[in-house]
Amino acid sequence: MKDIITGFIESFKIFHAEKISTSKAKLNKNTLVSFVYPNKNINFNIIFEKVRLFTPSFIFEKPDENFEILAFDSTYSFTDDIKNNAAKIFPFINELRENTIENWGKELSKEIPLFVGGMKFLTNSNSELWNDFNGSNWFIPKYLFIKKGNFSGLIFNTFYDSVKEIDKILATIQNDLNNLFEATQVDFSNNNIFENKINSNGKAEKQDWINKVDSILNLIRKKEIDKVVLSRKISLKLKHKPNWSDIHKKLITNFPSCHFFIFHNNNSFFFGATPERLAKFNNGMVEIDALAGSAPRGINDKEDQYFEEKLLNSQKDINEHNFVIDHIKHSIENTTENFEIQNKYGIKKLNNIQHLHSRISAKLKNGFTPFDLLMKLYPTPAICGVSRKKAFSIINELEDYERGMYSGVVGWFNFYNEGEFTVALRSAVTDEKELTAFAGSGIVASSNPNTEFEETEIKLKAILNLFDEKN
Repeated sequence: MKDIITGFIESFKIFHAEKISTSKAKLNKNTLVSFVYPNKNINFNIIFEKVRLFTPSFIFEKPDENFEILAFDSTYSFTDDIKNNAAKIFPFINELRENTIENWGKELSKEIPLFVGGMKFLTNSNSELWNDFNGSNWFIPKYLFIKKGNFSGLIFNTFYDSVKEIDKILATIQNDLNNLFEATQVDFSNNNIFENKINSNGKAEKQDWINKVDSILNLIRKKEIDKVVLSRKISLKLKHKPNWSDIHKKLITNFPSCHFFIFHNNNSFFFGATPERLAKFNNGMVEIDALAGSAPRGINDKEDQYFEEKLLNSQKDINEHNFVIDHIKHSIENTTENFEIQNKYGIKKLNNIQHLHSRISAKLKNGFTPFDLLMKLYPTPAICGVSRKKAFSIINELEDYERGMYSGVVGWFNFYNEGEFTVALRSAVTDEKELTAFAGSGIVASSNPNTEFEETEIKLKAILNLFDEKN
């Protein structure tokens, strides 16, 4: 790794001499310098272990698409709610784009993440469980390691207003990269770190769920609501700190078609493997996943096929899925054109569950940004309900905790309307002393409270099995 550090520093010196020292633009405190260093020999496994070393740090990966980013430390952050502060945030982003010195080149300029992070389900939530995260949490990382297709490399971002700062910056880079590339000893012993459940009480917990679902079904029968997504949590004491490498390995092995993420901020780690892509923006197009309607996996191919066919013929699940498709269509019709539904009512099979899945594509109209679309699209009926305003009210009344980042948004974006955003499902938060995992289920007219409870149990196992010595 010493060769990589030496190569990076020498390349940055050349970049500084050719593009910064000679820049006609006047350097000031708002000048962003972004330097890309391609290198296929970077050991991402060693770097991954440094997720504890820097805060904030952010890891985002889609294994079956050969895409991975590891972001460490913050060069700049904003915590304003994008939806309510767009008039302030987007002029700043546009000004920053005009005041950036970079070596991205045409091929990479649209491919490179710049801002990473996420936002809460409700941006005004402020419970103790989530006090390490703001309502909105986006930052420009100081160091961003990226694998995307055939490209692999390191991006360094910094602000500085004088070429005289180069020696100080080089010394900082040397120290930081030494820390990042230093090998870490990892204990790969079993990850059985449950001490005990601290909010689970068996039959009483299930009965409480049934009572809540019954109350929602009563509202549906009265035509006051069409769908509500109800969620629950399980909290656990931990005997020792989680083995993040082991968790990462298990999740990307078990769920290669999901987005793996860890968002470390202050003392908290929010992590998971979510099956739902909220929206991906690329080359003027947007792709959106409609994911709603669920069934178990079978213990063999025959049983698995039985559950699949049952799901495809379930009017309850079809209706739930259609709520999501209709919501997406109506939400984006003013900001997009050429709306298409691909693979309608397809099946997305995960390690422990299968879902009805449709992929929607459209072209972003001129004059609109990804956030114009996202703020209309999110939250979808797959995590909230129909109608949205009424569903929010019911969720606030029935759920005895704040969701925080759970069912919120995690992802990345850049200057060029490129980005990818996911709904943070199959997830948990931990301060490495306690862990809280979450799962939800969509309640519609034909829902059965017991069946919906079992669905949340299946979803919770995606996280809880990571810490079970039997798995």
